[in-house]
Amino acid sequence: MSKEALPEMTLLERVSALLHCDCAALPLSSCRLVRPYLLEKHAIPTSGTALFFAVPYLVASDAGLPSRNLSLYAVPRDYHLYIRQLSDTVLPALEQAFPQYRFALFSDHSPLAEVEGAARAGLGVIGENGLLITPMYGSFIFVAEIVTSAGWTETTGRAEGDKPSGEVRHCMGCGACTALCPGHCTKGHMDGCLSALTQKKGELTPDEEVTLRNHPLVWGCDTCQMVCPLNKAVLTGTHDTPIPFFREKRLPALTLDELDQMSDRDFSDRAFAWRGRAVVRRNLMLKYGQESHPED
Repeated sequence: MSKEALPEMTLLERVSALLHCDCAALPLSSCRLVRPYLLEKHAIPTSGTALFFAVPYLVASDAGLPSRNLSLYAVPRDYHLYIRQLSDTVLPALEQAFPQYRFALFSDHSPLAEVEGAARAGLGVIGENGLLITPMYGSFIFVAEIVTSAGWTETTGRAEGDKPSGEVRHCMGCGACTALCPGHCTKGHMDGCLSALTQKKGELTPDEEVTLRNHPLVWGCDTCQMVCPLNKAVLTGTHDTPIPFFREKRLPALTLDELDQMSDRDFSDRAFAWRGRAVVRRNLMLKYGQESHPED
């Protein structure tokens, strides 16, 4: 077959090629909108399509480091920086290839209920801890999506009747994550989440101070992910993130000295920066007192 005769890539295939990963498409009409104004801002109608993808961040060897005191998602630089890089490269390429459509890329601050939408699209299952669990990378991923004004058939090349069922699949419900949660969270009720407590601004109650002091991490909490049987394979290192951004400049442990000496630029690159230095410093002081280094 001559080069001229080769079929053109569909929009979905082009997105997957640009992202170097599989994407799962879902009509916007099958997604739950939580911030519809973001679609309106980009002039994308609800007749469009969402293309969900998973961004893996884990380097499994970090999980077993005795000195680690940061949640595994916070060991690399802030993933929002990576999403911004994708926006600056992938979106212009799509706009050039498909000038008749509009595109926007979201992660975290999204018009859609992302985890639910990704599960409906078939990207993975939802665990009892509310996280999306993918077949290859487990729950050590960030959910992101490219939203386009193109319709289902225009995006996928498939007929209207060949859409995903939109069913939300859940994990097997073994209960390990809730049974071993140090914050005693239960399915659908995350009020005691220690990750949220490490991010709390303002004064803490005496009980909260004790809880943070006894918590192994000064930022975040990984317990529910570490005990999930669906994460067992990825924690062996068989599927470390292939993305250079998440393999470089990793910071498994943070000390008071490092925090105080960190430039504003370097601090802004970390996942904990959005809460400010004061919150991170408070947590370090509660755990280590005046000691500048965590125990090795």
